[in-house]
Amino acid sequence: MNTPITFSVSDKRATVPVYIGSGTFQEIHSIILLNKYSCVFIIIDENVNKHWGEKINEVIGKEASSMMIPAGEKNKTLVTVEKIWATLSKKGVDRKSLIINIGGGMACDIGAFAASTYMRGISFVQVPTTLLAMADAAIGGKTGFNFNGLKNTIGTFSMPLAVISDSSFLTTLPQREFRSGFAEVIKHALIEEGNLFDYLSNANFASLKEKELDNLLSLSTTIKCTIVTKDPFEKGERKKLNFGHTVGHAVEMACGNQLLHGEAVAIGMIAEARMSFLSGYLPENKFREIENLIAKAKLPTKVSAAYKNAIIEKMLSDKKNVKQKIKWVFLEDIGNVNVDVILSEEIIDQGLNYILK
Repeated sequence: MNTPITFSVSDKRATVPVYIGSGTFQEIHSIILLNKYSCVFIIIDENVNKHWGEKINEVIGKEASSMMIPAGEKNKTLVTVEKIWATLSKKGVDRKSLIINIGGGMACDIGAFAASTYMRGISFVQVPTTLLAMADAAIGGKTGFNFNGLKNTIGTFSMPLAVISDSSFLTTLPQREFRSGFAEVIKHALIEEGNLFDYLSNANFASLKEKELDNLLSLSTTIKCTIVTKDPFEKGERKKLNFGHTVGHAVEMACGNQLLHGEAVAIGMIAEARMSFLSGYLPENKFREIENLIAKAKLPTKVSAAYKNAIIEKMLSDKKNVKQKIKWVFLEDIGNVNVDVILSEEIIDQGLNYILK
C-alpha cells in the first residue's frame, strides 16, 4: 500500500491520511481497526451498491450494518439526512460506532454531515468512488447538504479518520461522471504553482492508464491537502479552492441539477477566469490556455442564456457573500490567485455573458 498523503488540522491535533491507488479499499482493515468500534455502519450510494455492494460487504465483513441512499444531487437534502439519522437510531448506532461513507461527492458530503451531527458527532471514514469526490469533495472535512435551492447552505467542518481513494471504483463510473471529475483537478492546477497544469495540458484524457490516473490524483490531492493544512476552516488560504464555484454553484442550482457539479464548475471557471482577464489581471493568452484545457477535457463551456437571471439570483445568495457583496476568487496567472475580490457589476455581467449561448 502506498504511503498516504496527509492533511493536518493543528488546533484539533488531527492528521488525516488519504490513501490513493487501485486496491486500497481492500486494505481498510489495515487502515482502520474496525473491530474496536461498537458497530460499523455503511452509507452507500445506490449506484455504487449495484456494482460494488457484494464486494464491499465481503471486504468489510457482513456483520456491518448498511443503508442505501438515492443517487443524484436532487437528493442532497434534509429529507435524506433525516432518513439517515432515523436509520442510525433504529440500528442502535452509538457514539462509539463508525460510519463509512461510500459514493460520490453527494454521498460523502451528506454522510459526513449526518455523522458529524448524530449524537453530537461520531467517527467516519470517506470512501469516494468518483473522480470528483477523490480529487476534492471527500478531502478537507467540509460536510453539508443543499437547502432552499442553494448549494451546501447547511453544513459543518468535521474531519474523517481517513480518506480511501481506490481508483478501481472508477472502472464502473459512467464517462460523463468521469469527465466531470476533471473540473476539480483542473481547478487545483490553476490555483497552485506546480507541474499539474503542464501534466494536464499534455495528457490524453480519453486514455489515461491506471498509473497515470493515480499519479494525477496524487498531484491534485497534494495541492488540496497542502491548502487545507494551512487553513482548515477557510479563513484565508483555503478560499482559493472556491475558484469557479461562485458562478459554478449558481449555474448548477439554476439549471435544476441538469448539469453535474463538475460540469457547472467548468463553466464557472471560464466565467471567473474571463472576469479576471476583463479586470486587467489575467493575460489573455493565459485565459485562452485555461479555456482550451477545459474544452480538451470535454467539459461544457456554455450554458443557456435562459438561465441568466436565475444564475444572478443564486450568486447573490451565495454563502460566501458578506453584506450581500460577492467575494470573488480570481487569477493573475496560473498558480497566482487573489481572494475576497469585489468586482464591478459591469465586469460580472460581461463575464456571465461570455458563458451564455
